[in-house]
Amino acid sequence: MKHSIIFCLSLLILLSGCSKTDIGLPGQGFSYPIKKSPFTRPKLTFKPVNTTAESGKAILIDASHDGGTWWYPQSEQTGFSSANYHQGKNFADYLRSLGYRVDELPRGTLITNDILNKYVNVIRAVGFGSYSENEIGAYQSFLNRSSSLLLINDHLSNSVNDPISVQLGLLFTGAYQGSITSFATHPVTSGVSSFPFMVGSVINGPVPSNVTILGSLQVLVDGKNISAGVMGTVDNPNSRIFFIGDINGIETVQQPFTANLVNWLFR
Repeated sequence: MKHSIIFCLSLLILLSGCSKTDIGLPGQGFSYPIKKSPFTRPKLTFKPVNTTAESGKAILIDASHDGGTWWYPQSEQTGFSSANYHQGKNFADYLRSLGYRVDELPRGTLITNDILNKYVNVIRAVGFGSYSENEIGAYQSFLNRSSSLLLINDHLSNSVNDPISVQLGLLFTGAYQGSITSFATHPVTSGVSSFPFMVGSVINGPVPSNVTILGSLQVLVDGKNISAGVMGTVDNPNSRIFFIGDINGIETVQQPFTANLVNWLFR
């Protein structure tokens, strides 16, 4: 009996030493081990959306250039998992509750044509840091076909306006907060009386003719109180585009704004 117990304990120890510590995105094709070095890029595998019909019910959340407002408190040290809590989880889960398949790209993923070609609906969740020319080109190709893009920016206290926004003529600047109460008439703003703006960037200056401002915020610039654009649409011959200068309000799933936005942009 004593020898049997010792044998069983030895077998358990041997088996436990063979296991792998993986954090994956269930059903979404990502699997990689926890990285102990914060400077090591996770090795990722990408599971494609198989059919055109399915791609219309799929949404890619591009959080590859997230500076912390989507994935926090997750990091390179812990690994990124859509199943575990992060600041963007409520919004992603809301989209899933509507029947969408939602794939969330971990920070550090390189955006390619191969990735974006699998989707017609993309949410760019903040553009912190630099983009390569190939990544910019992949987004240009995405917008040159029938597609929908929710372009979310954030405050620019520690960075500059990202090139994807610049390509669309959206010249975001600064770091401001408040409550948006000034709205233009549009399906997205229908029934919305206020929306939280929890420290984001604004469009202060000339607005291109293809940009329609749907929400404005009173901000202080050079000692003057002005009305600056914070959300709106970009006219594009092929794609439907909505932009906003702050991500935190989106993450709180404010209604009826969020339902309006999903219905207009993705349906």
